Amino acid sequence: MAPVRVGLLAVLLVVTTEAWGQMSIGSLRLSADSSNLELVTLQGVVHLSRSRQNELGGKCGSTAFTLQDGTGSIEVAIRRSNRLIEPLREGDRVQVTAQIEVSRNRENTPVLICVEATAIQHLGQ
Repeated sequence: MAPVRVGLLAVLLVVTTEAWGQMSIGSLRLSADSSNLELVTLQGVVHLSRSRQNELGGKCGSTAFTLQDGTGSIEVAIRRSNRLIEPLREGDRVQVTAQIEVSRNRENTPVLICVEATAIQHLGQ
């Protein structure tokens, strides 16, 4: 029975990952409207820098780090930093599952993309 359970668990993990949607930071920025309030998965390199204003204007709570991949970079806040199993260091490669929230101005134009990490997994170098 144990091998069947492990196989079923692996299938469930794959389905869950696909449902959340692996995407690049560039794709996220281009499809922010369709990602609003969705969970997405991003991969990239951690840069620990002081919080700065988002490119589109404004701030997203307390920014914990900047995530960068080959298509761009975005600031990431950590929903529950006390649950972070392994501390983040400059240059760490990570996979981030995050909820996206898009803020709009009065003209209904997106002005801010907030990325709030719900899970962070360290990847091999």
